[in-house]
Amino acid sequence: MKFERSVSPVPRRFIASIGFLLALACACARADITFDGFTRFVFEGTQKQLPLIIVNQGNEPALVQVKLGWGDKQDSRELPMAVSKPLLLIPANSKASTDILYQGQGLPDDRESLLMLKVLQIPKKTADSNAMAIALQHNLKLFYRPRLPGSVKEAVEQLRWSASAAGSYEARNDSPYYLTLTEVGLLDHSGAACGKVIDHLMIAPFSTYSLPVSDCDRPVDQVAYAYISDAGLAHARRSELQL
Repeated sequence: MKFERSVSPVPRRFIASIGFLLALACACARADITFDGFTRFVFEGTQKQLPLIIVNQGNEPALVQVKLGWGDKQDSRELPMAVSKPLLLIPANSKASTDILYQGQGLPDDRESLLMLKVLQIPKKTADSNAMAIALQHNLKLFYRPRLPGSVKEAVEQLRWSASAAGSYEARNDSPYYLTLTEVGLLDHSGAACGKVIDHLMIAPFSTYSLPVSDCDRPVDQVAYAYISDAGLAHARRSELQL
């Protein structure tokens, strides 16, 4: 005997209610704060503190919480940095600032350290019981950079790409800098793209990064990518693959 399952149509009023709630949620989740044009921050070893400017582009005051964390979520060490004003109430269409402070010890002096700057925009309470308030958190890279030789640009120029015996590819970073790369792809003899493109990767100082299998079935000569500068800008490059 064959049974047929009947499905009752969803009432239009229910669909409209869901759409209304989603619209309210989206309205409450506007990202009104920016960081004065910055998408990443570098704390130079010569600085005693790093100012963080937060801009409220909204038409209402914004309550913002600023916290610090390690770039590696598994790192459980105590942070040697602190935020001078972890809670800010920023007037509408205005800006406010807080400082990142370093105690002067606790981070390596022969390489960069990666931390995360976590900025939470706390939603305003609403009298509408049907509205959902969503807190938005911005996670921004914060690099502590002691006095180091060279520069990020020079470190990228010295980056070494090679093919491994297992058929994969590696990038070796012999510099003391973190290198952030985007749109990483392999190029064949003719310069045509081969295999999948990696959207984003970061290579730690004095380390080797193994690229995932790229599904490239042709001989490879070069690697194309863009590196991210301190200003957050992408700069396109090509590097020869060393055999």
